[in-house]
Amino acid sequence: MKNINICIQPFAVFIIFTIFCATLINNTNAGPRKRLFEMKCGRPCHSLNKSLGKKKSQGGWEMVVERMRKKKSSGFTEKEGKEIAAYLFEIRGSGGPIRKAKKTKKKEKPKVAVSKPAPKPKPTLIVEPESTGEHKAFQKLDTHQFIEPDVCAGCHSEIYDQWEGSMHSKSFTDPLWRGSLKMFAAEAKTEDEKLEIKMCIKCHAPLGFRSGAITSHNDDFDKAPEIVKEGIFCNWCHNISEARSIGNADYEVSPGQADGIPSAMLGPHKGAVSSFHPTKYSELHTRSEFCGLCHNVTHAANATPIESTFDEWKNSPYNTGDPATSVHCQDCHMRQTLKVAATGKTARPDVQGKACDNGPIRPHVATHYIVGGTTFTGEGYGNATHAKLATARLQNAADIEIIKSGEYKNNNMATVKVKVINSGAGHYLPTGMTEIRQMWIDFEIKDKNRNQIFRSGALNEKGGIDPEAIMYNTILGDKNGNPVVNLALADRVLVDKRIPPKGFSIEKYTFFIPKETEGPLQIKTTLRYRSCSQAFANQALKEKTQIVPVVDMTSANMKIAIK
Repeated sequence: MKNINICIQPFAVFIIFTIFCATLINNTNAGPRKRLFEMKCGRPCHSLNKSLGKKKSQGGWEMVVERMRKKKSSGFTEKEGKEIAAYLFEIRGSGGPIRKAKKTKKKEKPKVAVSKPAPKPKPTLIVEPESTGEHKAFQKLDTHQFIEPDVCAGCHSEIYDQWEGSMHSKSFTDPLWRGSLKMFAAEAKTEDEKLEIKMCIKCHAPLGFRSGAITSHNDDFDKAPEIVKEGIFCNWCHNISEARSIGNADYEVSPGQADGIPSAMLGPHKGAVSSFHPTKYSELHTRSEFCGLCHNVTHAANATPIESTFDEWKNSPYNTGDPATSVHCQDCHMRQTLKVAATGKTARPDVQGKACDNGPIRPHVATHYIVGGTTFTGEGYGNATHAKLATARLQNAADIEIIKSGEYKNNNMATVKVKVINSGAGHYLPTGMTEIRQMWIDFEIKDKNRNQIFRSGALNEKGGIDPEAIMYNTILGDKNGNPVVNLALADRVLVDKRIPPKGFSIEKYTFFIPKETEGPLQIKTTLRYRSCSQAFANQALKEKTQIVPVVDMTSANMKIAIK
């Protein structure tokens, strides 16, 4: 029997109408339509306050009522549904103030307008020159064309709970992003540099950018429409319909109508059916190219690579070119649970469950924690669950080995090598904004009595890393070749010391063994990671700064005898 994914629970039939009982009924004249509404829709139900803010034509109300009517427990006919829709439009119109119902003659037949699709918005030119100076046109959007995540939660509660608190849900409200954006913008002087700052908003607040609600770092972020503040939310990702090219958010979306009529939700399940919104299978949503739409970033003006996560995967052993053997981004980042890290070095089992609360049990439902390496849990960041998942991901991304090299004698120089292996990430370690992120080796040697002989990579009292530590990151340069952290000023990559997927790096430590040293030498090496330096966090967050969590990704120990 074919599985049918019914996305609305029976008790949610009357979701939208309950609010009307409290806010509308007492403000209207009595009449057959009102009595029909009260009888069929006026029972206590779970509320969705935001639904009242939607703009709806009479045709729009008809479609909403018709979706409600198709529920098993709706209790009203198609004809009654049209009467209810006419009543709602009569007293509420298209989202304006509540109006008094017009008196109708007893024998007058209600006039029900035919639903007409909203006109397709004309594309508007968004200034986005590439390195060639070419501009691209994107369709201008209206925030009312999208459904808020808490509406999605009514049927997809587990997926919503996984998404909420993720860095996708915090992409616009993340204090570190906001602080660094303001900091970088203050240093941006040329038109090219200012353009790059604008592009940050394009990715972190995509609906705000394409609707015109937030187009500059100078806009008041706190006054943005509530749905813009949701960052990368359900209805945004599941409306991405066209990948024009990989990177810099070069894609189109196919949203719903501004009167509350939802668009088709695109996703990985074939044959999914919903009575709330249309559904459509999308192969794009199952492939790394979907993630690469945003997780490949080049400077908007000069094309300097800033984030190359997709390209790193594309050129890795994980991309075999064979659909049966390739491991896509979703195969790791959307299979992780609290029990399984789901990296390149761990199992990545199917996650059996329901995509919709009232739908069928599926052999695999993608998880929506979608964590990377961010372990912040303070105000404005993710929650403890996401931090725990991010820690598990980091701790299953790499391996480290200690390699003896030569002889070890008192009063002599000696060498130890350390091999760092990217055994679990489908991209470079680290990846993303590696101009800011930090991954380094903390290497220490002690004698038999625990006296320290050598140390590299320790943190000082202010959270700074030993300047002699071996770091894995990229260093950007400005147009004069000077190192910069500010992405807007970037013109070139000066250094790229990172570890490719399934690759490794061997580091060499040379040290002196004092004459009186008692063996064996006790060596410990640890690969450590944090999202940014403590100094950067202090500067970006100012008085609201917090300690940047450091994660020990992997470590190794060895004892070496002294001859």
